[in-house]
Amino acid sequence: MKFYNLLLITLISTSGHAVNIRDALASAYKNNQELLATRESMLAAHEKIVQAKGGFRPEIKAGATASVANSKTSRGASSPTVSSKDKNRKGNIVLTQNIFRGFADAASVSKTEHDIMGQWAQLKSTEQEIFLKVIKAYLDLYAKYASVEVYKANFAFMQKNYEAAKAKREIGEETITQESLAEAKYVEAQSKLQLGLADLEGAKASFEQLTGLAAPERVEQPKELLEAPQSMDLLQEVALRENPKIKQAQEDISSAKQNKKVVTGKLLPSLDFQAASSQSFNKNSAGTNNVDSITNPTRNQRSDEVSLNLTVPLYDAGVTRSQYRETKKTIVAKRIAFEKVRQEIIQSCKQMYMAFVAIKSNMQNSSKQVKAQEIAVDGVTQEMQVGTKILVDVLNAQAQLLQAKLDQINTIQQYYFYLYQILSLQGKLTAEGLGLPVEVFRPEENYTDIKNSI
Repeated sequence: MKFYNLLLITLISTSGHAVNIRDALASAYKNNQELLATRESMLAAHEKIVQAKGGFRPEIKAGATASVANSKTSRGASSPTVSSKDKNRKGNIVLTQNIFRGFADAASVSKTEHDIMGQWAQLKSTEQEIFLKVIKAYLDLYAKYASVEVYKANFAFMQKNYEAAKAKREIGEETITQESLAEAKYVEAQSKLQLGLADLEGAKASFEQLTGLAAPERVEQPKELLEAPQSMDLLQEVALRENPKIKQAQEDISSAKQNKKVVTGKLLPSLDFQAASSQSFNKNSAGTNNVDSITNPTRNQRSDEVSLNLTVPLYDAGVTRSQYRETKKTIVAKRIAFEKVRQEIIQSCKQMYMAFVAIKSNMQNSSKQVKAQEIAVDGVTQEMQVGTKILVDVLNAQAQLLQAKLDQINTIQQYYFYLYQILSLQGKLTAEGLGLPVEVFRPEENYTDIKNSI
């Protein structure tokens, strides 16, 4: 666009490696702690689909016990003491398979799928929010660097005029009032430069915290990584289809509907198949204090059992029916929340697009204003040299030029921030949407790998 030629690249003349906005976003994508934690939580949530599918699979349990019992019986001094020892070992294995649970298992799987897809949308939304923070930090850093250069130029201008006024005052060509005014402007310019440098250090710290990059010595001009939509209607159309908050709200509704089916299943009969097998080993030995012990042969016993168990819920203190009524209200609440998100997106589209169009027009005006003010400063300076203007006129014109340049920097900053907010509304402010040079994290791949794990 023609606006690129209006950017204040010449203001940032410090030597050294320059970082561009793609570098900042790519680094944040790889290093931002909030984003990394959200991804790990996403991978953990994928395990819930395995847990949900467990309702269709059998449960197999095995158990084993071993015991030894010693006993002694004495009936008096003249009677022998009888002792015995029993050794018992037992093992069993039980298989349980649900056949019917009121369709709750299928609903639970479907609910979990919608929950996970909702979390995918949440991950994308988080990624966009972090990218917006990074872009703001980048634009702040860009603006602070540009402002410092403006302050440096202003300081040099005020210093030159103060020194000239001081020299003229010494030879009687300038009044003490004019010299004092020039000194005041010089001190003011010095103060503004110092404040600008302090603000720059703050912007560097924010940039480093969000991106994981060391603050660069200079930053490149912001760029339009993607073009803005040509109309507000087109923006709304894409936003209502692709915005991750819309998708998350839709998945929340679907999840709530499936949860209603899960609770309904608790009110229906449940049928389970069970197969069990057990085997026990018993060995007994007995004797008296004056008679050799007698050992009974080991007794083995095995049993196998197959059964169908039907469970019909009759009354559970009203808990399940209360949960059922709760799910119905939750569905209504999720639908209202969806409509709220939808209206918020429509409103944001209108506000952001109108602000974007306005600031786009201001970029041209601010450039013209800076050029006109530069001409004014040169003209007033020449007029002062020929005696038709005084020093205060030059200082005032320079102050207006300083403000015009700062306004231009602010306009550039706002233009790009509105642009990327528009891309965020469309769901395009992601590593994949912007085509960043990174390995894109795709949760679907991990989900596909583990969803059928047993």
